[in-house]
Amino acid sequence: MVSATTTRTAPVGRRHPTTMLDLITVEGLTSGVANIIMQLSLPPVGVGVNESRVVSGSPRRYPMKRTRTTGTYLAVALLGTEDEKNQLRAEVAQMHKPVVSTPDSPVRYSGNSPDLQLWVAACLFRFYLDQYTILYGDLTTAELDVLVRAGEPLATGVNVRPASWPQTWAEFTQYWEGMQSHLSISAEVKRDFETLSNMEFVLEAWGPLGRPFPLLLGKHYQFMTRANLPPRFRELMGWDWTDRDQRNFDRALARMRVLDRVGGRQLALGLLWSYMIDFRLRRRLGIPVLGTLRVTQIPIRDGGGVRLLARRWWRQVQ
Repeated sequence: MVSATTTRTAPVGRRHPTTMLDLITVEGLTSGVANIIMQLSLPPVGVGVNESRVVSGSPRRYPMKRTRTTGTYLAVALLGTEDEKNQLRAEVAQMHKPVVSTPDSPVRYSGNSPDLQLWVAACLFRFYLDQYTILYGDLTTAELDVLVRAGEPLATGVNVRPASWPQTWAEFTQYWEGMQSHLSISAEVKRDFETLSNMEFVLEAWGPLGRPFPLLLGKHYQFMTRANLPPRFRELMGWDWTDRDQRNFDRALARMRVLDRVGGRQLALGLLWSYMIDFRLRRRLGIPVLGTLRVTQIPIRDGGGVRLLARRWWRQVQ
């Protein structure tokens, strides 16, 4: 196959974004797993998730809950008050506390490491930036400088110090490019990514009841995941990108550009606000926003915390 790279579309219907909310488009609804791959391509982050025993926060056990809690984090970072951000920051730190390497781990890691969380936050910034530029074209350096500063809450929400977050696009680019040599994806982590992108991970949570997701949506979502990945990360995954793939993606983008203008963006913003409302309701009722922490002795990848719905399926695949 001939290798190709994802190209940026020409600026069509371009806005002039100054906040993270301005970057939200309908295209972002297709790029969640692509961004997870970017985050977990840093080995301590990827291995930490692969070895995780935190059942309560795993998409392989509770996919709907994981979607909600991730959406809640992003909503509070972009829409919340300082008091709300402080509460969620404390809950996130508590959930990350059990995520630590063992003597047998191939790399050292801690879920609350500021260095690792800085990388995760940088990827989340790219999640917002890329969904806009893929759809509407590149931004000026002046616009990017403003947006980098606007992205700081994505980092401080996971206990990264404000001084550690870049303040200009040049600083962000220097950090991003400097991290590229540290990225790699092991066979085990790659398998995790593949089951996320084709939605087979839902089977681990729901057993046979989850089969419609990979059957009906898996192929398309895996394509969109490949499409949304920058070339460097596709290379790490061993995924090709052909000229035909690019033409198919361009057609999909043309449809999404229309959808974005006729209500798709409002739908994406509404979804974010629904997480914010849910957060405030749970807070008022005294319900833990991220739920009750559950940690098992067996890693999730080895069957830890497998739910009743999926036990027969789990036994069959072992």
